[in-house]
Amino acid sequence: MTNEELLQIIEQAAKEKATKLILSNNQLSSLPPEICQLSNLTELYLSNNQLSSLPPEICQLSNLTLLSLHNNQLSSLPPEICQLSNLTLLSLDNNQLRSLPLEICQLSNLTLLSLSKNQLSSLPPEICQLSNLTVQYLDNNQLRSLPLEICQLSNLTLLSLSNNQLSSLPLEICQLFNLTKLTLDNNQLRSLPLEICQLSNLTLLSLHNNQLSSLPLEFSQLSNLTLLSLDNNALTSPPPEIVEQGIQAILTYLRERLKGNLRQWISKLLVVGEGGVGKTSLLKALRGEEFNTQESTTHGIEIKWLDLTHPSKAGTTMHLKTWDFAGQEINHATHQFFLTNRSLFLLAWNARLGFEQGKLYYWLDTIKALAPDSPILLVATHIDERDADLPLAELRRKYPQIIEHCKISSKISRGVEELRQAIAEAAAKLPLMGEIWPTTWLNAANAIRTQPKKQITPQQLWDIMADSQVADISKEVLARWLHELGEILYFQDNEELNDTVILKPQWVTEYISKVLESEDVIKRSGIFTRQEMNQLWRNLDLSMRDHFLRLMERFDLSYRTQENRDLSLVVERLPFDPPNYEHKWQQIKQAGECNEISMKFQLNTIPAGIPTWFIARQHRFTTGIHWRNGVLFAYEQEHLALVQAVKSDRYIKLTVRGPNPLNFFVLLRDGMEVTLARFPGLDIQRTIPCFGHNGQPCTHEFDYKQLSQRWEKKKGTIECPEAMEDVSVPELLYGLNWNTQNAVLERIDELEKTVVDGQAVILDEFKNLLELTQRGFTNAFRREQATIDSHCPNVFVLRPRGGKAWQKNLTGQKLDLQLYCQAPGCWHPTQEGGLYEINEPAKWLRVTAPYIGNLFKVLKYAAPIIGPWLGVVDPKEYETLFKNDLELFKELAAKLLEVKI
Repeated sequence: MTNEELLQIIEQAAKEKATKLILSNNQLSSLPPEICQLSNLTELYLSNNQLSSLPPEICQLSNLTLLSLHNNQLSSLPPEICQLSNLTLLSLDNNQLRSLPLEICQLSNLTLLSLSKNQLSSLPPEICQLSNLTVQYLDNNQLRSLPLEICQLSNLTLLSLSNNQLSSLPLEICQLFNLTKLTLDNNQLRSLPLEICQLSNLTLLSLHNNQLSSLPLEFSQLSNLTLLSLDNNALTSPPPEIVEQGIQAILTYLRERLKGNLRQWISKLLVVGEGGVGKTSLLKALRGEEFNTQESTTHGIEIKWLDLTHPSKAGTTMHLKTWDFAGQEINHATHQFFLTNRSLFLLAWNARLGFEQGKLYYWLDTIKALAPDSPILLVATHIDERDADLPLAELRRKYPQIIEHCKISSKISRGVEELRQAIAEAAAKLPLMGEIWPTTWLNAANAIRTQPKKQITPQQLWDIMADSQVADISKEVLARWLHELGEILYFQDNEELNDTVILKPQWVTEYISKVLESEDVIKRSGIFTRQEMNQLWRNLDLSMRDHFLRLMERFDLSYRTQENRDLSLVVERLPFDPPNYEHKWQQIKQAGECNEISMKFQLNTIPAGIPTWFIARQHRFTTGIHWRNGVLFAYEQEHLALVQAVKSDRYIKLTVRGPNPLNFFVLLRDGMEVTLARFPGLDIQRTIPCFGHNGQPCTHEFDYKQLSQRWEKKKGTIECPEAMEDVSVPELLYGLNWNTQNAVLERIDELEKTVVDGQAVILDEFKNLLELTQRGFTNAFRREQATIDSHCPNVFVLRPRGGKAWQKNLTGQKLDLQLYCQAPGCWHPTQEGGLYEINEPAKWLRVTAPYIGNLFKVLKYAAPIIGPWLGVVDPKEYETLFKNDLELFKELAAKLLEVKI
């Protein structure tokens, strides 16, 4: 806007005695003195311009109640601003103010003052004169402290101080008793004053991204809080498990601690290593027990206590529950129940036999995979027979979890005291060591420990806790702590196992070891019969036999065969030598068109349970051909999959052959990823073989992660270093990466146009690609949902409630959500139920907008496959319903691209 145009607007507004003038978004760099002519103005909007100063004459607009100046370049304000005595709202966000002029503090009628996104490093004490302020925004400045006087603004209901440099709050903050919203996120607060707990009207308190280690117990008095953010602090009290449950759990925990609390000096010590290295003798030496030259081999797990003096807290005794694991290889797969974070590991090896014999790399890789955050003490035994020699510097570089290497002889008690001290130093730093437990929790834990039974129901567990007055909202956290400490075994998040609480965890491995070591199971190459179960587990009642069998199945130690549900295959007892699978594997190449897809998973180690757990997980595809390190699967007779684990080279290879192998391959690949995900510290490199060049095979393998990154950056080719020729990235990734979904959908479009009766090959590819895209969508949707605090169904349509069309304002329109059956290849509207009213459309559309377009692309292919076999509904009625859903969803997807929710 030119100066002449601006003067004309001012002149016209003066003639009309305007009370409101909007001059925002006009690239104004200055205001003319004539602005003072607008004596009737009560509202003046000047935001989103380029003003670097204000003329003194603006301060003659004595009737102004609102002045909006945000998003300009103001570095100062004229002193005369104090003359605007009727101002109630002043917005100065996003300017360049380095200090607040004292004169602004004379605007005693201000109720809202917004100073966000400036460069303020301090506030004047005179700010206390703004006694009518109810809302003050000071976020995104450079404030290092607050003047005590700000606490005299007792009418404040909202105070925003986010994104500053505050390291503390004044004790007088308690005087702001009308505050309902206080934002302090992204500061440098190390603690909160007790006085903040007197702000009883607070409903929102934002504290994320600070340096808080604890909340005061009196925080529980803030009973009106409905929103509390604490992410990215170093909180130990309340503990993370409580914080994860939300505000009510936090307040309840602090309230329980106010009634009484006590530090618990207990934690978990896991002793692992090969069989015969002297783990049991080591623990006996630590406990001061006599050395036994005829020490028997440990079977399963032996659990006892080890008491140690705290290294820095006089008079404090730490209690470590020691878990002595059987070292025999067949037992390694059961260790997964108990090798958890928040534990201290002793990895023992026999110095006489050498560290290679002790398989240190294998054990270190296993611990890293299952418990990547746990510290490890290496312990060389038998040093009376030979010096302990190992490449410690190399090991520490590769495994930073190693904190010490100790050398002992249990036989002559050499080095035992040094080991005891090293354990004490490490144990004192464990997460749950010294944790403050509410007295009610401690009483409940002690009551559980003294239970004579080996197992109880969850309800009995909750009743024991209730008898000790543990709050309902805290019970699951206490159960999780007891599970992690090894006091109980309770898989509360697993629907198949959460009906039982095991009070004696070693009981589980004792009975599972009976199966693994059964001569009958060994002779039958892993077949576990119902008769053998009744014999081995004859001391268990029927319900516990079923529970233990489900436990083995849940952890993929066994699975029931499809032909006979009374037979289970114990995968850890499969033969090492593969049966003759080559004939069947090669024969499929002769059965017509045969394509092949493969992927290699290069690992830093192959832990116990891989690939046997995967074999158990995918047993529905069994051909009966399986061995300890591999399996041959089949899908609808036309596709075969070969899985091989090459332990010497530490990789797993998955290969699928058949006319349209992509769908089966991705299904199995996803299953392999689920199995590998059980080892959070496992290093995995995925590679895809080169297609070859000019009809000749190629030995090069492309890194899958690198290919995905190239595709995300729109780089369509990559050079094969073997042939020095470019290879198509989307062709290598086709269907394997969700980012290639459009290519898959285009292929489906192409196939749909050519499908006619009798073209079985095209129909098969169509069907397989359809299943692939639908599974790919639901998997991608689940991954996205896991990153946000919202839970939506995977497959659904949204319909405008009570109307046949979408309104222009989507956020004001009520929605109906219709669930669809989401089995891959079987999407259709659910026939009973599944219709829900959405009463917060803005929130729902905000969450689902990124996926609705993708969902529509995949959903539109459901009708041709599903319609013919639904059977239970009128095909015409179904077709009309589906087409209507599809049309409305298409319109919605288009609208969401046009509007901002």
